[in-house]
Amino acid sequence: MLRPNQNYFEKEVLQGTSLDHIILLYGKAINLLKQVKNAIEEGLDTPERKKIKAENLGKVVDVLVYLEAILDLEKGREIAKNLKEIYAVLINELIKVNFSNELKVVEDSIEVLENLKKAWVDIRPSVIPNHKMAPKQALSARP
Repeated sequence: MLRPNQNYFEKEVLQGTSLDHIILLYGKAINLLKQVKNAIEEGLDTPERKKIKAENLGKVVDVLVYLEAILDLEKGREIAKNLKEIYAVLINELIKVNFSNELKVVEDSIEVLENLKKAWVDIRPSVIPNHKMAPKQALSARP
């Protein structure tokens, strides 16, 4: 049973489908990267901004590692393989950003994640008409 004080994100994770979870994770990663972008743009001259940047980059990497881990390479075939490669590149680039503070890499990462999220949102109606799927089933669907 849901507690009244649970936030929207928690409710969606507990009640949604696996595909919904993936879409929410993309949204969370995008929002965190936007905070990283803002911290870099405002200047990393305060400990607070440096902390925001580092913590949020770490959270995004955690999301990407999770998304990579739940891929079903056997069922997802080429799409899952491509997603795995995209996640690996994003993870490596974002780890570098923690030291380089390259705004362009953050902006490019946001764009990639927004495109991936949109692809999953676009296929959602055809993948989940009225039932819930297991995580690996959702990932083997075509984005």
